[in-house]
Amino acid sequence: MRVTIREPISSSDARAAILSSCEALRGLAAATIEVTEAGAWSRSERDFEPVRAQAKDLCAAVSKHMEFEEGILATALGDVIGWGHALRSQIEEDHQRQRATIALAMSALEPHAVASDRLLERVRAFADALLVDLESEERYLLTADVDALSADSPGG
Repeated sequence: MRVTIREPISSSDARAAILSSCEALRGLAAATIEVTEAGAWSRSERDFEPVRAQAKDLCAAVSKHMEFEEGILATALGDVIGWGHALRSQIEEDHQRQRATIALAMSALEPHAVASDRLLERVRAFADALLVDLESEERYLLTADVDALSADSPGG
């Protein structure tokens, strides 16, 4: 058995990794919005399959992102003085809400679960809400970076 010893990741590297994952999700959400806009012009049921597939990919990516983030969040917020624990709790609460939203979205993505125009509305709303959540999360993490830098700097 081969054992690999890894250096512990720094909090700033952990935040950077989360921000990178957020950026990838942002791209996937934007692609999902494009697919829903293209689907809005079609009235054929089979033309909605790309929307369903894209939305399922987005839901899976969000779930994977949350798992990754929760595994690294303690490290990412470890040097945030005073409010790191509260910030972590807020992000974990957001994740609980997002998991419930994903569960509803996945059930709505089944063929004939909802009308096609309603499907487009729901997928678009999910992608839009995700973009807002990502922006908020990024703001938290960037503020944490500034807080950590000011605590580490001389005289700060």
